[in-house]
Amino acid sequence: MGTPSNPEVSPESIPSFVYRVHRNRSQTQYDFSTGFRAKNQTTIINQLFHLDRFGLAHLHQQTNISSPFISVYRSQAHAEEVARYFARLYDEDTWVVTIDTNHLSRGPVFWAANLLKGQELTAAQLWLHEGEYLCLYRISPQAIRDQTRVVRKESRDYGVIGGRR
Repeated sequence: MGTPSNPEVSPESIPSFVYRVHRNRSQTQYDFSTGFRAKNQTTIINQLFHLDRFGLAHLHQQTNISSPFISVYRSQAHAEEVARYFARLYDEDTWVVTIDTNHLSRGPVFWAANLLKGQELTAAQLWLHEGEYLCLYRISPQAIRDQTRVVRKESRDYGVIGGRR
């Protein structure tokens, strides 16, 4: 995972497009026509304590805490790898959704690496959160450019159906 001193991977350099890995059973709700909606729409993140509590719970996939965040990745290739991993792990079809950051709702976008700084992480956790950003509450349908379904079982085409490669 990059460091804040690395300008290629910093919160100030969020790319024009990011990629959401989405599963039907994730806390975040999604529909192409309405966009993404985090499960928790009421928690106000106005103190570092709240950011740490809810951000780390989200990153560690603690489903007992309702998340106000929506994860996205800066790299399409990495998002597709994560989608294939989730498809196998959770035995469900998974989507990679391309999001135009010029149309993100107003509000902060947090860099996962900053929240995870000082945490003891396995190599798998480092890989999973590489280039990850957390968007607060919603991603509007205007920001969604396309979606690619990744099936739960690997096939000759590496599990990607439709959409771009």
